[in-house]
Amino acid sequence: MPLLLVPILSLLVNGYIARLLLYRLDVRLSFYEWYGLAVANSLGNYLPIPQAGAVARAVYLRKVHRLNYHRFAASLLVTYISAVALYGVTGLVCLGAMSAQGNSCPIFLWFIFAALASSSMFLTPVATMVPLPKSLLPIREGLSALIGYTQLLKIVFLQLILICLTTSGLWLACKAMQTGSAVSWPTALVMGLLLLASGIINVTPGNIGIEQATTEVTARLLRIAPNIGFLASSIFRVVSALVVIAISPVFIPLMKRMNRADNPSDLQQ
Repeated sequence: MPLLLVPILSLLVNGYIARLLLYRLDVRLSFYEWYGLAVANSLGNYLPIPQAGAVARAVYLRKVHRLNYHRFAASLLVTYISAVALYGVTGLVCLGAMSAQGNSCPIFLWFIFAALASSSMFLTPVATMVPLPKSLLPIREGLSALIGYTQLLKIVFLQLILICLTTSGLWLACKAMQTGSAVSWPTALVMGLLLLASGIINVTPGNIGIEQATTEVTARLLRIAPNIGFLASSIFRVVSALVVIAISPVFIPLMKRMNRADNPSDLQQ
């Protein structure tokens, strides 16, 4: 039962992050909208179309709230870059804590997390120095409207909650397999961080296969039976998919509203 709560709460956090960013872009979403869009995004990512969930959100926001695609892309960039940077920093802190306790951490993991952490420079003024084609300049303008000290602190805090939820989901999946004694929460944290990082850009529907391979390799690097990482991520993915499918019918009227938005009179109403 606790494992079932993890994807429900993760959707809540993901939706609220989007709500905060879109609010800065003058888009006001109700709870039903921002949570429903998080569900639609998750459900869309199981389709055999790359980033189908993000496309669905972009189309809805364009038709219903008249948010142009460049500004939506800017909100995605802030979400993804802040998340990747936080995965790296959190991973380095976790490896440092594990090393301080006498646990040996492979240098390969240090390198991966350092590379992820380096993406934080794109949230600094350095990003404004990167030359962009004229067609992409509106994205930079959107980033300028979104990046702020207070705003980033809120996003980072919510991303931390999301990391804890994913880690707890993997740890509970290990418990469900009665292998909890072999996987500590910090170990699950390392696997969870790399699982999240592998899902930034979906290569397969629901990132299925990529996640399992990532956690299997991570478990091997941490000197845990590789099948534990593989099975834990598989259980977590199946539970998450079932939860999303179960609650998605509640938000079908949201998608119908997008279809009606083609009519200007419906928008005014």
